[in-house]
Amino acid sequence: MSYVETSREPLRPVIETPGSLNEALDALRGGTGPVAFDTERAHGHRYWPKAYLLQIRREGAGTWLIDPIAFENTDVSLSGLVDATEGAAWIIHAASQDLPCMQEIGIVPHEIFDTEMAARLLGKPAASLGALLQSEVGIRLRKAHSADNWSKRPLPESWLTYAALDVDYLVELADALHDELDRVGRAEWSAQEDATTLTRFSAPPTPRQDPWRRLSGLTSLRTPLQFAIARELWLERDAIGQRRDRPPTWILPDAAIMEVAGLLRDQVPARGQVQNLRAFHSNPGQRYLNNWLAALDRVRELPEKGYPPKRPPHTGIPQPRNWDRTNPEAAARWAAIKPTVDGLACDLGGLQASLVAPPQALQEAVYRHPVVDRDVLLDLGVRPWQADFLVPAIAEALGAAEE
Repeated sequence: MSYVETSREPLRPVIETPGSLNEALDALRGGTGPVAFDTERAHGHRYWPKAYLLQIRREGAGTWLIDPIAFENTDVSLSGLVDATEGAAWIIHAASQDLPCMQEIGIVPHEIFDTEMAARLLGKPAASLGALLQSEVGIRLRKAHSADNWSKRPLPESWLTYAALDVDYLVELADALHDELDRVGRAEWSAQEDATTLTRFSAPPTPRQDPWRRLSGLTSLRTPLQFAIARELWLERDAIGQRRDRPPTWILPDAAIMEVAGLLRDQVPARGQVQNLRAFHSNPGQRYLNNWLAALDRVRELPEKGYPPKRPPHTGIPQPRNWDRTNPEAAARWAAIKPTVDGLACDLGGLQASLVAPPQALQEAVYRHPVVDRDVLLDLGVRPWQADFLVPAIAEALGAAEE
């Protein structure tokens, strides 16, 4: 099977003006059926996870490529793309990755169909867009530019062709997957999952608590002072990354932060000690040396009570491996329920257990509720299709455990 190298229609110029955007909106209004949509971002090249190119296609309207950056700081709203499609379903592959940057620019569809989720619900061995197009539609695409810097301007024509191809056959793929979902009685599962994804990922994100704790190697630190140094260097690096719109690890690698933080147990390293570290002999560490030293000065001024704890305050339930100590009854329920749920996923065609039973919700239910019924599960965010399977399976598992 040879690769498809060109889109099915000539590439239109990238939309960068209100006039060309209105032309696309008129075409979309005249189109029919669902909308195929994708975004290109600049992971690994920029700090902010914004969209740098939009691809949209509809039967009768063709494919349009839109530069959302051209409409920043203008009174033009890209939400008109949703209005122009008049409630049609938007087909998006791996929608949870695209929806956050879409909502930032006002694009929130009324309904989505996630082709990746559909494939997972069908137990497909591979759920990437390329694998599905090949197995379900017989189309083979090159994935040559997925990791490129899409903030680059102007975008090369080969990149634009690649981007257009990502939506060129998306409607056909969705049709094939939807037909199979219908045949096996899982179309409603897909609809429920897609509605949840749309609601969750079209909302502004909740800030992460203590994001600096994601530093690689943090567990190697031992003293509160070392944690304070790591935190302050992370915060300084993050501020520079935001200001320059560059990935923080471009500014200073995690390993360099860990090296400074771990240098001494009970003292803040001096300037000479930091400069002697290999990471600060040259860029990127040396370029912002004064920033790193200022961060260390702030740590020196901190009272000990301002040092962060080794572990963040725990607000949720413990891990199941610790339930024997904190809640023995829940531990016994979990021991009976977990293998039953894993077996249920296998019986449903080898689905991932986490897809049949969201781990956090299931653990919360078992830990806090002696009786895990439908209302308990739904209140914790379990979808109705999942509850239909879980409620009888849990009841059977607990019944067998009592015998």
